[in-house]
Amino acid sequence: MQESFKPTSVSINQLFGDPKILYRIPQYQRPYKWLDEQVEQLWEDIFEAYENDIDNYFLGSVITAKPLDNSPYIDVVDGQQRLTTLMILFCVLRDNFSDINRDEIENPFAIDIDAIKSVISLNGRVERLKLFTHRHHQTDFMENILNDGATSEIKTFFKYQLKNDQEPVYKFRNTAKIFKDKLSCLTSEERNNFINYLFNNVQLIRIDCSNRDFAIKLFQVLNDRGMDLSSADLIKSYLIGNLNNFYKENKDDLTEYEKIFMSDWQTIEERLKYSETGLNEIFTMYYYYSLGTNPKKSLTDELQNLFKLKNPISVVRDIKRFTEIYYREILNTTSKLIYSFRYLRWTTYWQSILMTAFMENYPFTEELIFELRRFYYLYWIAGKTLSQIKQSSFNVMKAIKEKKHINYIKAIFTNKLNDDKIIPIVKNNLRDNIVDEEVWTKPLLLMIEYSLTDTSVSNFIKLDKDLHLEHILPKAYKSFSEWSYINSDVERKWLRSLANLTLLSGKKNIEAQNYPFEEKMKVYGNNGNTTAFRISQQLLDDFNNNKFEKQWNEKALQNRWEWLLIQLEKILETDFSDIKKNNI
Repeated sequence: MQESFKPTSVSINQLFGDPKILYRIPQYQRPYKWLDEQVEQLWEDIFEAYENDIDNYFLGSVITAKPLDNSPYIDVVDGQQRLTTLMILFCVLRDNFSDINRDEIENPFAIDIDAIKSVISLNGRVERLKLFTHRHHQTDFMENILNDGATSEIKTFFKYQLKNDQEPVYKFRNTAKIFKDKLSCLTSEERNNFINYLFNNVQLIRIDCSNRDFAIKLFQVLNDRGMDLSSADLIKSYLIGNLNNFYKENKDDLTEYEKIFMSDWQTIEERLKYSETGLNEIFTMYYYYSLGTNPKKSLTDELQNLFKLKNPISVVRDIKRFTEIYYREILNTTSKLIYSFRYLRWTTYWQSILMTAFMENYPFTEELIFELRRFYYLYWIAGKTLSQIKQSSFNVMKAIKEKKHINYIKAIFTNKLNDDKIIPIVKNNLRDNIVDEEVWTKPLLLMIEYSLTDTSVSNFIKLDKDLHLEHILPKAYKSFSEWSYINSDVERKWLRSLANLTLLSGKKNIEAQNYPFEEKMKVYGNNGNTTAFRISQQLLDDFNNNKFEKQWNEKALQNRWEWLLIQLEKILETDFSDIKKNNI
């Protein structure tokens, strides 16, 4: 009976120098992704072991599997990042330090340039390691690393290019540069001794599996015990394993379906390439959409259970559709309603609800978006946490999938708001005389800003360092005699209240500083270069119309307070008439 797997302890020299073994990174693996931190950590671990003269330093394990085709290469199921990194190191040695151990005649195990070349290619003509993670990755690896002399002059790159996980060519060059710098800092003798240590004293466990399905299962077990892999990596390997089961009787079909699977998977990754949303977040949302409940086990376990009887091609197609809709309706939306969701906490939950509506073609989606925004913002202003809205969120997903009328969902929100007495808390928090440090203050003003623009498309306004919260009555107002009409009671009541806050760009906010009101209005207008924010233009309009005698006095503050509440009544669909005339 054939063994399912066979572990073997091997040195670096044996791992790459075995004349019977060639390695390939199969297409279902993620591309090379190591950056400075991982490469430097590998170097430091090995170099520290060398300096401490540790007899045999264990570098980890590599899991391989017999290929499904008749290729002479075996598939690397786990360990590809280390193998690729080591291969880059070998090529840097070949191209830049050809004198390595040239004069060493006493040590029969010394590693010279010929030994280094032999671990890069077999008999000088067949690459020891090939990358099939994408159709052009092997070509990039050849041109930038494997070809003789490729790392002598490392092509320049920008740091931002390293962030592109689908273009590992920049990471190849970055790793080569790190190793070239590290090796150049060593003396010739240190370099010789270190390379001898690396090849002869650094050990790995190579686990050769009889088939890919078993190798992937072993890979998953090892991950559960702490290996550095994401849920998305595990789901990908699980689905590839299932693909084997679905088409194991016909290897030709399996090869073709594997190409289809990988093409769809790469499309998913491409859609997310420039967003802050990763595959793990997509899978979490997809799980919430599919089952409408919190995972009782790990997300990986729950998704594997969800997918176990499904054709992996159908699964990846549905996730691809999910991602395409997410890309179109959320990432690239022009909806001002959805813009305001982006400032919220609980991102996964509101996105999961909206994605459920989009996936199910829910007939009341526009009304749902409005009601959901209202619900989440009221809970946020009330200072509540995720635990207060979680179950209601799942109830809404369930109602959407059951095609319940929007009034049914509105009742879920209303009953929850009433049970938790949220509206009175919101009113108290809005009328508080210190709100300028609340995390929801800027988003609340931005919601008003969006509502003041017309129905044409407006751009999303980021919460970044260029968006400032302006105190119209400045904190240091006492420095200017023009503010002498402001007394301590007005300061206590209004200075840090919502009524005294507006939005400005960083530049205008710096220009306005603590100046008198008239000077501030000049900055707001700035000879025709008016502030872009309508919520602040409204102040300038009142000033130019000689309202409140061109002063920012208590009457003006009270008017602003009432105006803000009128806007919020429409946005939050809540009656604030009882606090309009009684701010404190």
